[in-house]
Amino acid sequence: MVWVLYASVGLDSLAIAEDSVALLKGKVLLIDVRSHSFFRRAPLGAKYNLPLTDILAGHLPPRGYDYYVAVCSCPRGGIGREAAKILREHGFKAFYVVR
Repeated sequence: MVWVLYASVGLDSLAIAEDSVALLKGKVLLIDVRSHSFFRRAPLGAKYNLPLTDILAGHLPPRGYDYYVAVCSCPRGGIGREAAKILREHGFKAFYVVR
C-alpha cells in the first residue's frame, strides 16, 4: 500500500492526504481537534471531538485504535499537525489531514 504523505514544505511524516485516510487498514479514529463549538456548528465527518487545548492539557483519546487521524478546518492542518505530534509522543500512530 502506498500512502500519500506530504506537507506544504518538504516531506512530513505526520501528514496524510484526505483521500488517503480510507486506505488505512485497521480501526481508525478520526479526531476533530477544533473547539467543541466549531465541532457542533460545522461538522467535518469526525465522530470524536478532542480539542487541541484539551490535548495540550493532557487529555488523550481512547486507546484501542490502530490509527488516530486529527482533522481541523485549516487547509494545511495547523492545529491537526500539533495534535498528531503530541499523540505520537504518547505512543499513538497519529497523522493529520492535509487538504
